[in-house]
Amino acid sequence: MSHIAIDGRRLHYELAGSGQPVVLVHGSWDDRSGWDPLVPQLSSRLHVLRYDRRGHGRSDGGTAVRPLSEDVEDLARLLRDLDHGPAHVVGHSYGATVALLLAARHPRLCSGLTVHEPPLFGMLAGTPHNAEFDEVRERAAKVAELLGADEREAAARMFIDEVGFGPGTWDLELDARRRSTFTTHGPVWLARMADPEPPTLRAEHFSGISAPVLLTRGDRGLPWYRPIIDLLADAVPGARKRTLRGCGHAPQTTHPQEYAAIVTGEATAPVEH
Repeated sequence: MSHIAIDGRRLHYELAGSGQPVVLVHGSWDDRSGWDPLVPQLSSRLHVLRYDRRGHGRSDGGTAVRPLSEDVEDLARLLRDLDHGPAHVVGHSYGATVALLLAARHPRLCSGLTVHEPPLFGMLAGTPHNAEFDEVRERAAKVAELLGADEREAAARMFIDEVGFGPGTWDLELDARRRSTFTTHGPVWLARMADPEPPTLRAEHFSGISAPVLLTRGDRGLPWYRPIIDLLADAVPGARKRTLRGCGHAPQTTHPQEYAAIVTGEATAPVEH
């Protein structure tokens, strides 16, 4: 385990394997350990970098309100300082949003993208999917209320089952260690909710991405991800999309072998257009 200093704060990272560079960007409430099942699948053929975003895992940051742009610039700095780019960037959930913005703002650092279900809920506002936008916003507000009352575990459970992953995930798919990880990072998510940038992002903010992009979603996930993927696929030149059968919001943990094949381009299932 190593770290670099960015603006006086430590960002922890791990490297594994050798070959072409790939970087894994975790989502909200999570840390680098969320990639544990996937890393062995990738490191046998690729040079894998994973890290804790600010305020998560062993990286500094605390629960201060920090902008999405800071996460993007942290990733850019990490890739430059470690000479790990241009890299294939794999982003999960909030990490998928970070990955997309990296490709849009720092194209020389990104050789390609595989992003799974970015929570760009603001893209749905004012569209035929406005009902989904209203519902997820209301659910997220209830999670925030629980965190404000210091009901961390209840908030984490609600977020996992009703906002991010899907019903039953907390009880059926998460062990005690994973539940502890999500519970610990609830206040960080709450602080991020005060960031005004994510709700303003629209599909056109990603239309300048030049790297190859694969957008994935699970067929067992929550309903707001499909229209987000469709809107992004229409906006990003040459973007491809794939529905992962039998998967939900975290294929890297539930189906690591199959997901690794998608990341490396070895999957045989057809890509949607």
